Amino acid sequence: MSRLSKIFLFAVSLLTLLISLKLFWNMGVYVDEAGTSPDKVCGGEFWLYMDWLRLLLLIGASALTFRNIFEK
Repeated sequence: MSRLSKIFLFAVSLLTLLISLKLFWNMGVYVDEAGTSPDKVCGGEFWLYMDWLRLLLLIGASALTFRNIFEK
């Protein structure tokens, strides 16, 4: 895999992570202002946990792709 494709993969995973973090932040602001709970906004406790899992997986993917840029 070329270095350029590794950089592109990192950029895509980082952009996806940033978008997901912003959406999660917006959900938190809505929950605070509307006086509701995050699991009601997400559609249940299971989907709230899936939201957290998505963020963790994207952090892991971003870290791995960043590490792969500098490996030979």
